[in-house]
Amino acid sequence: MKSLKYIFEPRSVAVVGASPTAGKVGNAIFSNILQSGFQGIVYPVNPEHSNIIGVRAYENVLAIPDPVDMAVICVPAVSAVQVIKECADKGIKGIVLITAGFKEIGEAGKKLEDEIIDIARGHEIALIGPNILGIINTQKEISLNANFALKMPKAGNVAIISQSGAIGIAALDYAHQHDLGISKFVSIGNKAVIDESDVLEYLVDDNETRIIT
Repeated sequence: MKSLKYIFEPRSVAVVGASPTAGKVGNAIFSNILQSGFQGIVYPVNPEHSNIIGVRAYENVLAIPDPVDMAVICVPAVSAVQVIKECADKGIKGIVLITAGFKEIGEAGKKLEDEIIDIARGHEIALIGPNILGIINTQKEISLNANFALKMPKAGNVAIISQSGAIGIAALDYAHQHDLGISKFVSIGNKAVIDESDVLEYLVDDNETRIIT
């Protein structure tokens, strides 16, 4: 199975669809990564801006001069297929596909989802999503909060996997209210490529995790 180390332990992250506009998903994700103290390098990607929140932006992932481990994608579904093709050409091995508008909306969305599945499998890309909140790793050596709805939780030894974004938010809210520490969080949405079984296989060998929910 494709390595989830590129998802949970990336050395570099590109946020495709990063935005300078407060209230947009791309702004929330990029801001959360910056504020979480991510220990790697983060690259905003947006062809309409030269910088996002003071960080140099790139037209696409292929324009980034250095290797990229993981891409967080929050562009519209019709654009996501091309972005994933570019990620494959770049050699990116982990994708967190936030975007909705795939099989959950019907046949047209399913066709788009089938395209991204073919690309990911053909290039051995670990792809989480689509239609998700994102992922979190509180491990201090990583410190990555790549989601659009949640602030960085307290570090701990409980990992949470949630298909539903709403349930995921509720679980993390409960953890915060009861001062429970979280090791990893992932919402898996449509499970196009990676499903809960794949995440479980990764988490059972994770030294930071003692409990998986």
